[in-house]
Amino acid sequence: MLRYDILNSKETKHILEKISAQYGYDIKKNELDYAFLMNKESRIYAVAKDLGKIPYDDMKIDAIGIYFGEVYKEKLRLSIEGAQIIGPHATKNIYDLDYDQMISWIKGNELEFEDVGEEFVIVRYLEPKTQKYDILGCGKYNRQTGKLLNYVSKSRKLVVVND
Repeated sequence: MLRYDILNSKETKHILEKISAQYGYDIKKNELDYAFLMNKESRIYAVAKDLGKIPYDDMKIDAIGIYFGEVYKEKLRLSIEGAQIIGPHATKNIYDLDYDQMISWIKGNELEFEDVGEEFVIVRYLEPKTQKYDILGCGKYNRQTGKLLNYVSKSRKLVVVND
């Protein structure tokens, strides 16, 4: 039995509107060729559109697709993979880290900042010489503490021995 609901076109449009509003992603210019599924915890998974058409009722499926993000208080918090899909075409709510901040971020630390604007932002490292960037995920800015909260899971954090 599938533990996810396949989002219909109206629900998918709602998710795409959130992506567009929060991150400046032009959904007409950069079509996302995915079907979206959501579990009870409001986690969104992306699958190939053809997979969204398969009748899953009689199948015993534990997991499917990639974790794309989750709806949190009517905002969309992207996963690392979701940020990497949206990030190259996002035009707002992007925060560039310098090298030291990037190392701190991938270790799982929260970063102190002046106001970064929106609540959820795409976090990336911008290499100064080449101006190429690596998208590191999504963070949540907490205005009360002035910190960018880190959502990198323990299993994906950089562990430094003898630091």
